[in-house]
Amino acid sequence: MTRIKGVLELAKEFMKNARYVEIIGENVISLANGMLKNGITPFPPQTTGEDVKTICWKELVASSINYCYWYGKSDIRPGGCGSTLMYDLVNAAFDEGLSISTNINHLKKSLALNRFPLLEERVRHLKEVEKEGSWFIMNLTGAYGEEPDDIVGLFLDDLIERLPGFASDMFLKRASLFFLQLHRKLGWFKKGMHVLPVPADYAVPKMLKHFACMRYYDPLKTLIDTNQLVAKGSQMECEIRAATIVICKQLQEETGWSISDVDSWLWLRRKECNDPFHLTITTDY
Repeated sequence: MTRIKGVLELAKEFMKNARYVEIIGENVISLANGMLKNGITPFPPQTTGEDVKTICWKELVASSINYCYWYGKSDIRPGGCGSTLMYDLVNAAFDEGLSISTNINHLKKSLALNRFPLLEERVRHLKEVEKEGSWFIMNLTGAYGEEPDDIVGLFLDDLIERLPGFASDMFLKRASLFFLQLHRKLGWFKKGMHVLPVPADYAVPKMLKHFACMRYYDPLKTLIDTNQLVAKGSQMECEIRAATIVICKQLQEETGWSISDVDSWLWLRRKECNDPFHLTITTDY
């Protein structure tokens, strides 16, 4: 669990002397109470009867390229690009039941034809999965069932060791989301859902700001309001994501929910708020 604990420690370190983002503690408590009153919002059923191995493969492939769909502005998605279309293309690529390499090559072509942003980066990450994914999936599906609730940290280490594309994000968004998705689809890693960090992306901080759990200060506020870029790895960007992780951890503690439940409750409401999110060109989220 060293890598998992390190994410929360890093987030707390950024928030010790934060300059651009402030956490509003009393509003976090109020949101937690509202969440409890409203109840858990589960993800809609996402499986279509596939075997466990196929589900794991699809989630690994999808998680490897699940990032940065906007272009130029937060509300512009070329060709309708988004996680829904991406999953549709992943499902279509696997529909023929051919080899993993053939499926991934089919997906690369589909992403290109649909003009996904950051296409070269997505192709590179898919090549990593094609090369190293088989060993990871074999270990994951072979070992699961021995101590399923306690081994998310072990599989996280295996994932980021074999696939550097997942490891490069210091906040481990896509790696964490991979395990959340397996939990949602297969019920795995129940204990792990109480230790993993929230997948800190664009939408969750937007919703936390919408619920007044955090406040942005200039020049960050102006950059977001005017659709200007926030540099990857900058103090501004790191504070946004760090605050998101710290707040969601507190929401977990106040509600007693898993991080999957907290993430679902916020992310599934993202279209209820039309505020722009911060624009960072990144493969991390």
